[in-house]
Amino acid sequence: MLLLCRKNHHNTARLGLAVAKKQIKLAVARNRFKRLTRESFRQHMELLKDLDIVVVARAGAATKTNQELFEILAKNWRLLRKKCEK
Repeated sequence: MLLLCRKNHHNTARLGLAVAKKQIKLAVARNRFKRLTRESFRQHMELLKDLDIVVVARAGAATKTNQELFEILAKNWRLLRKKCEK
């Protein structure tokens, strides 16, 4: 998965999702990825409070378990915060 960020002038974080049918074939898998990404984003909202973030799904995301996706996203939120502070 690819994460892009940009500072915003609001006090809240905003999330955009791009999940192509070409990358994750089944609608069930696409919806699961989006649902888990939104939930992880909600859990880390305080950390990401002034960022606009776009998550672009890649083909490997469909094969990950829920726990693996949560761990990957948590790690990426922290890295994104550090990267966007510069």
